Amino acid sequence: MLDSYFNALSEAASFPADQLRCLMALFLAYPLALAFRHLPANNPNLKHLASVLTSFFLFVVIVDDLVGLMHLLGSSIAVWRVMGSVKGKWGPRIVFIGVMVHMSVSHLMRQFNDYRGYKLDHTGPQMILTMKLTSWAFSVQDGRRNPKELSKYQQEHAVTTFPSLLQYLSYIFFFPGVLVGPTFEYMDYIRFIELSQFRDPKTGKIHWPAGRVLASMKTLFFSLIALASLAVFAPKMDALWTMDPAFKTLNFLQRFGYVMLAAFAARFKYYAVWKMAEGACVLAGFGYNGQDPKTGKSRWDASSNIDILNYETGQSVKALSDSWNKGTNRWLRNSVYLRVVKPGAKPGLIETFSTFAVSALWHGFYPGYYLLFASAAFALTAGKLLRAHLRPRFVSATTGKTPLWYNLAGTVITQMTINYMSMPFLILTLKDSLELWKDLYFVVHIGVIAIILLTPVLFPVKRKSKKEQQKQSEKDEIEKVKDTAHLVAEEVAMAAAAPKLKTT
Repeated sequence: MLDSYFNALSEAASFPADQLRCLMALFLAYPLALAFRHLPANNPNLKHLASVLTSFFLFVVIVDDLVGLMHLLGSSIAVWRVMGSVKGKWGPRIVFIGVMVHMSVSHLMRQFNDYRGYKLDHTGPQMILTMKLTSWAFSVQDGRRNPKELSKYQQEHAVTTFPSLLQYLSYIFFFPGVLVGPTFEYMDYIRFIELSQFRDPKTGKIHWPAGRVLASMKTLFFSLIALASLAVFAPKMDALWTMDPAFKTLNFLQRFGYVMLAAFAARFKYYAVWKMAEGACVLAGFGYNGQDPKTGKSRWDASSNIDILNYETGQSVKALSDSWNKGTNRWLRNSVYLRVVKPGAKPGLIETFSTFAVSALWHGFYPGYYLLFASAAFALTAGKLLRAHLRPRFVSATTGKTPLWYNLAGTVITQMTINYMSMPFLILTLKDSLELWKDLYFVVHIGVIAIILLTPVLFPVKRKSKKEQQKQSEKDEIEKVKDTAHLVAEEVAMAAAAPKLKTT
């Protein structure tokens, strides 16, 4: 549908038609989200139906991917039936294996039919779907278990009442995030639909926190900046140009500099679509994250999938990892890492390897993905060693902080590391990725290995005396008390701010 319109627009803008369709769907989510917000608060079924039908409209009419929608819908209904029929612990396991196999087949079909192609299809939304289906299945199983066996997070998100098909599909196909995310837990979505977090328990009235529209427009503004940056810089800094013979004629510093800029420019497409989807979620009313205890203002960042500032200024690969694709990180932690751990046992090598393997399979089967993940594992190890052995030598005894130059050096080195290591994620093939790293003399890999081997030798950790250990223990206890006080203060601030919220 709308082929002639999007083809003409594609020619005029010199932009792929399939990507224009995706952007159009993301833009349309804004007026639709505004209308969704004003649906009757006491009619959740109408909201559920509106959410499902809107997603179907976006998929079929705007994105023009009926086959992809059938993949997602068929997989979703199958999971709903499995969890309704299998009551034991094997329910979520069957779901996890089934949806991962389905997604892997989709990845492989795309890889065989359009190798290294960038045409959008249902595999992107299916990756979001996989996280939702598996987390929902585990939450349903948690609702059937003894609450004492669950963690606090699992208790908060346990599904104690099996949903109707309409309720379930509304969660799966929540239209602002159906194409590119964000992903979230089923119970968070139900609380949003029922507005329980905004409802006065005594009067039943809805108190909407202030700042929702402003937060949404601010997020959309950031998205448009990223989109404009992508249009300006991406064509001039194409990662695939590193395979051109002309690239090899550059000297080392020029080659390295180009790789830094190409990897940086490639991130704009993620910033653009993730922020655009987040803004639509907020405009619909989803994403409230309590009150800021310092300013007292409402926070609407619960649905955020990326912390751009922290990612671009992070001082370690771990800091970057925590700020990137946060929804996937939560899913890997709560639906993989902590699910593999046996009750009463501490996570170890098996849990770490299982999480790494699922993360790799979730992304697909291009060799470039695995080169990045394997390299990042070494970089994370190097970062831990530097933090344990080197950082304490630069921490001020009076402020407890490291100097500015140390922080800036950490940011620069971290960005150089991740930009270099992420190039295979863009190039995809094994041969071309290794060829690029060869052109750069494997300089970052050599540096990372040198840090791992030499840091413990050159900067051994000084053992603390018993007096210092006791002092550190007392300091840790004080920090725990401060953290507890901070949480209490935040809850008090939220309670005090509730009467001031706008009543609808």
